[in-house]
Amino acid sequence: MKRLFLLRHAKAGFGQDDKSRPLAQQGKKDAFRLGQCLAEKNLLPDHILCSAALRAKETFESLSDGAKLSFPVSFLNELYLASEDYMTQLLHKLTPSVQSPMIIAHNPGLAIMLHSLALTPPHDAPIIKFPPCMVSILDFDIKNWSELHHHSGYILQNILPAALNQTEN
Repeated sequence: MKRLFLLRHAKAGFGQDDKSRPLAQQGKKDAFRLGQCLAEKNLLPDHILCSAALRAKETFESLSDGAKLSFPVSFLNELYLASEDYMTQLLHKLTPSVQSPMIIAHNPGLAIMLHSLALTPPHDAPIIKFPPCMVSILDFDIKNWSELHHHSGYILQNILPAALNQTEN
């Protein structure tokens, strides 16, 4: 059994160019809370593949701070606005020892990937849009990432930032 976390970077602010946009304050809070939530539920990745865009890196940092853990991470320029096909190829190359990777990247690639991999794709409007700082967690009945194929993942959970904000009220 393998588990995949798909995380869209948190809410971004403004920057000189798209790739250098930092997180907005709300984005930092959301990613921190998501890290706390994942740690409390013991739903944690064992390796992170992260876009090299500033907002993705800062999402990783806030997530790690919230979880109070240090995750092995690979920052990849190629994940900036990567296609679903490219991200799937990255997963196919992972060693079998990686059980639960997380991809921190961008739309539309992540939304397309969720719909491509899920056995039963979601129909809820907020999930279809894959908003900033949403994570989708999918389980696959495979032993090696090279066995990953379309419509084979069971959605364990979709966590939206709005749900994280409700828990503190």
